[in-house]
Amino acid sequence: MSDQSLKGSIITSRLIASIATRTTLETPGVLRLEPTIQGFLARLSPAARQYLRNPGSQDGTYRQNGVTATISGGTARVHLDIATDIAYTALDVAETVRRRVRENISRTGLTPGTIDVTILAIEPHRGATML
Repeated sequence: MSDQSLKGSIITSRLIASIATRTTLETPGVLRLEPTIQGFLARLSPAARQYLRNPGSQDGTYRQNGVTATISGGTARVHLDIATDIAYTALDVAETVRRRVRENISRTGLTPGTIDVTILAIEPHRGATML
């Protein structure tokens, strides 16, 4: 077996979306990803039906519940819609998510492009008591 890094069709927009999802949900202060109506409508488009037959591609876009990942020319761009915990500074959480997603994308061999994080909600963590 070779020690060379794997490059090829195994790195798809669907995989990048999965990496971004996992990374985001593991970041302290993130409560959840927030699906949006715009994202839902985009998934209903004719192009979205193609993703059902061929989910994710090396050059293309993949959308799932609050995450959009696009690969173009060896660069991966990600957009995330999140809800944050009120106990954390939302902008710090967003910046941490951006940094961590960027680091994890770079480990795939792709060049991290723009990582956009939109904070759609700031609310108390369930189970937390407000004084």
